[in-house]
Amino acid sequence: MRLHLREGSRVFIDLRAAGLLKAVAHSPTLAARPERVAVELTGPSGGAIELAGSPGGAAFEAAVEATFAANAIEAPADIPASDREKMVDNLRGRDVLDAARFPAIGFRGRYEGTLEAGTLSGELQVRTTVHRVSMPVRVSREATVLVATGAWEGRLTDLGIRPFRALLGAIKLEDRIAIRLDAHIDAPSP
Repeated sequence: MRLHLREGSRVFIDLRAAGLLKAVAHSPTLAARPERVAVELTGPSGGAIELAGSPGGAAFEAAVEATFAANAIEAPADIPASDREKMVDNLRGRDVLDAARFPAIGFRGRYEGTLEAGTLSGELQVRTTVHRVSMPVRVSREATVLVATGAWEGRLTDLGIRPFRALLGAIKLEDRIAIRLDAHIDAPSP
């Protein structure tokens, strides 16, 4: 059974400021909307599953694939336009995502759990490097929509990204990243 992601689903990327940025309380949160997502459900041993009408405790697995365009990652809207433009240019530049050479960020993995909670684990490809990530996921139902939320925390350098530094280190980001999932999925009908 294939599930469909709704408009408004996204991944948030939390970064932590250091130096002067921290002094002015400016830790940016970037947003990425998936370009393509595939979620294919199976039972816990690969067999078919019927989610409609199943209690939240029914176990299942789902293969998950997602692609994000590096050029579509958005800087925070609450900062001045000139700062936002500089942040986006740096993000897409050779030292960070190198979006000209590596236009997509990809994820391929599995969700294992129930309609209430589980774990999403897989491989995140940034530039040419693949990184293993795993996050606990909570699922809630809002009318006809399943809302899946979760978070993974790690270091930018674990993803092959050098933390931003400018003005001899006076303006910089810590070597920390949190990736937060906010997926809205059409719930299977009974």
